[in-house]
Amino acid sequence: MLSLYLDHTDLRRAVSRVLAFLSMATASAGTALAADTYVQPQAELRAETNSNFNFVPGGSSKSNVYGYIAELQALIGIATPRSDTSIRPRVKVQEYPDRKDFDRFEAFFDLRSEYRWERSKLLTIARYSQEDTYNTETPGGGYDPNYPDDPGNADSGTIVVGETRTRYQIQPEFTFDLTERTQAGVAADYESARYDSGSVQTHVDYDYFEGSGFIRWALDPRSDFIVEAYGDRYETTDNSSETDAYGGRLGYEFRWSEVAGVAIEVNYEQDDITEFVPVTTKESTEGWGGTVSAYRKGEVSAWRFSAGRLFDATGARSKSEVDQLRLQYDRDLTQRLTFTGAGRYEKRNSLSTGGGQGDDRDYARADLALRWMMAPTWYLAGGYSYIWQDRQNAAGSADNNKLFVGFGYKALNRQRR
Repeated sequence: MLSLYLDHTDLRRAVSRVLAFLSMATASAGTALAADTYVQPQAELRAETNSNFNFVPGGSSKSNVYGYIAELQALIGIATPRSDTSIRPRVKVQEYPDRKDFDRFEAFFDLRSEYRWERSKLLTIARYSQEDTYNTETPGGGYDPNYPDDPGNADSGTIVVGETRTRYQIQPEFTFDLTERTQAGVAADYESARYDSGSVQTHVDYDYFEGSGFIRWALDPRSDFIVEAYGDRYETTDNSSETDAYGGRLGYEFRWSEVAGVAIEVNYEQDDITEFVPVTTKESTEGWGGTVSAYRKGEVSAWRFSAGRLFDATGARSKSEVDQLRLQYDRDLTQRLTFTGAGRYEKRNSLSTGGGQGDDRDYARADLALRWMMAPTWYLAGGYSYIWQDRQNAAGSADNNKLFVGFGYKALNRQRR
């Protein structure tokens, strides 16, 4: 597989640039002499084959696609007596020899920073991504270990090969200890999404902002209760649609131990929607949402589960109601061999009776993978994915069978230095 991969000059150059970038990131992290730092680089090369890559109902002669993918990232941690910060730059290079229009270079940057005072705390999460919308619309069921609470929703439900989404997001949260058991806080969430297809654009650029205030009570050392009120605004940059919403949340979390717990959340939301195209129309919707999630990590296995209804901003000229179910199970079969199974089901419906209803869909994905450690830091991997969707405005449902093999490197967890 490696010899085939390295035959492509453009891909070799891209990977060389990526390695140089990660080397500079690692070096710059090491210069933070006033703080404890650690750097954990990771790289993976893989080949994959797809039976129906572009999800044509019934398939087509051009749907059977194979390709090569390189992913490189570095997890950088910086700690001081009052703060903890993690930074994760990541890049992904895709090449499909028979379909050059599928080739992509994708870039990501995640930051999570927490700063503490005697009675208060500021948590900031910031993200950047430049990603093919094909990948944003076909998410797996697995959880990001650095952001396990992120629902990881698909964008709008429209799979378009060759269209790119650039997304910025920042989420600050400030909390203050009123008493030993009670906290008050405020939070914000700003998101900006821009699309580029090079021709006919199927997604709509948008901005989204949410502000909230909450109070959290520690009922006992193992459980918390939270009450939150919020308001948000969604608007497209072409002035075709805007939505103002407000609502409230109630949440409860119980932890049996540091590695096992459950959380329940219920929310009510009202959305006031204004469509300006083709004529100005207004409507209001209201509904209940909520999630239940649970997790447990044992000596040789771990699982995480979540299910619920969310109200999500999308590139389909509207917000959507998303019913979602996710599950991930990991198990060490031997000291070197690990199994991972993950699944997702998602049903998406536009909140607007106009707008993005044509992008409503049902979507499901199952991922099975094995990883064998050749050495403490080197591994071989292989797996299978089944992906299915049924779009409202399509001639029928479509599915894709994906197989992949690859090898990679992941540095050992390092103690801060």
